[in-house]
Amino acid sequence: MDYRLELLDDSQFENLVNKICQDLLGLGVISFATGKDGGRDGKFNGTASRYPSGRDTWKGKFIIQAKHTANPIASCADSDFKTTLNSEIEKIKKMVAAGEIDCYLLFTNRKYSGLSGEALLNKIKKETGLNNVAIIGKETLNDLYINSNRSIITEFQLDLHHIPFNFAEEEIRDIILEFHKELPNIKATLEAEVNRVKFDFDRIKIEEKNKKNNLSKDYFENEILAHSLQDFEKIASFLADTRNDEYKEQYFDIATELRNLIQLKRSNFAGFEEIFIFIYKKISDGNKIKGKRHIFTILHYMYYECIIGIK
Repeated sequence: MDYRLELLDDSQFENLVNKICQDLLGLGVISFATGKDGGRDGKFNGTASRYPSGRDTWKGKFIIQAKHTANPIASCADSDFKTTLNSEIEKIKKMVAAGEIDCYLLFTNRKYSGLSGEALLNKIKKETGLNNVAIIGKETLNDLYINSNRSIITEFQLDLHHIPFNFAEEEIRDIILEFHKELPNIKATLEAEVNRVKFDFDRIKIEEKNKKNNLSKDYFENEILAHSLQDFEKIASFLADTRNDEYKEQYFDIATELRNLIQLKRSNFAGFEEIFIFIYKKISDGNKIKGKRHIFTILHYMYYECIIGIK
């Protein structure tokens, strides 16, 4: 499950990390304190019970930090996180000089990407002289420390903050690949119709739909109208072609499942555009597929045709 940790507040996230650390290190973990603490969010002194593994455990003076963000698509590669980390490095250096730290654990609900994450990890090690350093992003939090711990899920009500997006990603990729391949063949014949449809739509109805679904005017105009609308007739033509009946069936199967999932978990998102971004990242992250931009186009088409979202 991808638990929506951004929906927790800072204090809840700190308490969540504290619970995880008590399990990984031991009950001697000192709870997080509210307010400025010179870089210390939590600490532990001794030998970890099972971190980083049961056979190879760290020991010494641990400093634990929890860095929470309300941004659902935030990454450790973001500039604001790098700036924060630079500030923390200076605090760590002072603790090293004072003999107050041997191990540093930073927990965040940001995405931890391989290249940028490892670069930040090495930066901390190099500038502070510490060897036992870890940055634990949302993927590890979800996969290793939350999914397997039912008591944590229940205590923090995380089962209310997730979407089980098991919606046949391979089928969507197949559609995108096929759609991408067909674009050159249908572009010329539909060019005139595309130009017409840019301005031929029921403005009142779509504005009412956007209001009901809490889709911002800026997103609708700058993304759907400016970038996706011109390809809607191409999608309609592709789906109407009998050669693509297999893909058409897959398309409507996916749309039906998405519609039900979105309806079930709609309250977990603020603006409807967050749903578009969440699904896009779920499909595209780590996958080298052509025409990634058409994921948004197809999702926008589903929305515009009222297959997903409130009519």
